[in-house]
Amino acid sequence: MLRYDFPLTPRARTYLKFESVFTRTEANREIRTPQETICLLRCVVDYLDLVDGTGSIKIELLKDLERCDTRLRAWEKDPEADGEFVSQLRSKVADAKRELDTFTRQRIVLQTDPIIEIVKPRFHTPSGVNCFDTPLFEYWLHLPYEERLETVKRWLHEFDCLRIPVSTILYLWRLCSDLQKRVARKGFLQESADNCDLICIQYDEKNRAYPVVSGFQSRINIHFIPYEKGAPVGDIPFEIAYVSSTLG
Repeated sequence: MLRYDFPLTPRARTYLKFESVFTRTEANREIRTPQETICLLRCVVDYLDLVDGTGSIKIELLKDLERCDTRLRAWEKDPEADGEFVSQLRSKVADAKRELDTFTRQRIVLQTDPIIEIVKPRFHTPSGVNCFDTPLFEYWLHLPYEERLETVKRWLHEFDCLRIPVSTILYLWRLCSDLQKRVARKGFLQESADNCDLICIQYDEKNRAYPVVSGFQSRINIHFIPYEKGAPVGDIPFEIAYVSSTLG
């Protein structure tokens, strides 16, 4: 099954961007090859740029964590709820708040690291990371693997103050949303999406098409575009989840 997330609010868009960075980071954190190392550094640069471009990220995350905890406290009073599971979820939220408390825009390790400092501006230039433009990075690539891995661990430790809160919020949002069956007639569907922060679409990969979503919180359009340009698009069954910060 193919999965596609589309944000309907600015903060959901930001959270999904951070999530993408963290996912790519996990896939490349072992830096077994130069290609993985370049990919990881790209993640670090993207992280710094996202932090610089989101003025109120800490405030937004704290508000959403508080909303999650308020809802979970209400669930604790429900006799039909799994009390132990709800308690575990509240512990996750508490851990996320503690990590968020350590967040500051002055991420000293990342902003003063010589490797990141020399590589960061070179990503804006085609093939900017090379032996003659970034000789320090080239030298670092030839250091012992364990030494380079320790450097990476220091970088990624700086991520936790946002990685854990973002991951916790998205996990709880998705946990409280259900997939519903739909059919896009001739590849198109229009629906209302009241008070929704993002939608999740799942469909069988045998359908050689991809979804393009437009709209806002009140109404969305889903249009499946054929992979082969000009190919006909029939009815496409899929599943959709309306994900909301209210934890309905």
